[in-house]
Amino acid sequence: MEIASAKAPGKILWIGGYSVLERPNVSLISTVNAYVHADVAVLPGNDVEFSVPQLGLTAKGQIDTSTGKLSVEVPKELSLLKTAAEVSCRYAVSNGAKTSGFRITTKNDDAFSYTLAGGKVSKSGLGSSAAVTVATVSAILNACGAFISSEDRADTVHKLAQTAHSIATGKVGSGFDIAAASYGSSIYSRYSPDIVKNLPHEYSNEELTALIKKKWDYSIERFRLPDEFKLLFANFTGESMITTAAIGSVSGFKAKEPEKYADLIKRINDENQKAVDAIKRFEAGDKDALGLFKEGFEEGRRLTKELGILSSVSIEPDDCTNLIEESKNNGAFLAKLPGAGGKDSIAALALSEAEKARLKNFWKGRGDIGVLDLNFSETGAV
Repeated sequence: MEIASAKAPGKILWIGGYSVLERPNVSLISTVNAYVHADVAVLPGNDVEFSVPQLGLTAKGQIDTSTGKLSVEVPKELSLLKTAAEVSCRYAVSNGAKTSGFRITTKNDDAFSYTLAGGKVSKSGLGSSAAVTVATVSAILNACGAFISSEDRADTVHKLAQTAHSIATGKVGSGFDIAAASYGSSIYSRYSPDIVKNLPHEYSNEELTALIKKKWDYSIERFRLPDEFKLLFANFTGESMITTAAIGSVSGFKAKEPEKYADLIKRINDENQKAVDAIKRFEAGDKDALGLFKEGFEEGRRLTKELGILSSVSIEPDDCTNLIEESKNNGAFLAKLPGAGGKDSIAALALSEAEKARLKNFWKGRGDIGVLDLNFSETGAV
């Protein structure tokens, strides 16, 4: 049986939380060595199967091999997987590739979730939804042999995954996590949301292909944090942030006080841009730029906490602010609640292995956070 495989990495959003929702604001994302894996086994005929053993979920149906459309009822937890597979199949057919039945199986590396007392499983905030979308798109296209050239691969996977994720989730978010899972560690500014929103609900394969082949206005520059930085990442073991709800609260503040929102977002992005410019200078050899990176990073973080207060959402609760400051006194050069914030996770950068070990011991001594064994990765979907 022929099997096509792909995997896509998890991510940490260091710079750009919430502000990246607005174009053309900057974000800085690191990918990590935790992956979502997708295996596609090609089946004869038109039978389709979805399997996620870690969730104990399966679904069966059929594919119309002439159009790539799927006929399968899936539980809510598999809707994103189904949408990613169908978008990829329809694009493949539209570009002359042949499809047949298939069985797709996905698996998350352990770092994407952790088990709470009582056996409840909670997400780590590394972006499993984005990673499974990208891995699924890549694996399906591999199975269909749908790539024209290797140069097109990341761009095609990225746009298809953005489209699938938007369709399945109601077009919420900036897409930074999809971009990182596709391209790897990078500096990213989002695409105009209307690019995907204008795709009809009942779209044709021709409309889908036209969308993927047109030029999008996102900006992405592959960029890995300098080797001087040592990563430490941990989960809060009792609480978590619901990202869509947090974005909704910030959007409510934007609607209620648009001028105040716009001014604050601009100030956040100005500091974020200073930090990004400084870390690029540091990587190019200007060692004095490290302090400027820290200044911009810290002020951007402080202003994002202010955004949370004005939006009535706990982007950085006061007890987490205290933990961040304590972490900086115990080995961290910088620390923050990445992504949407809240009590999903905390990430830190240390400037030596000794400082990283000191911080790790400090975190482990607290009892309310679980330290994950993660390192930076460079590549996106493979």
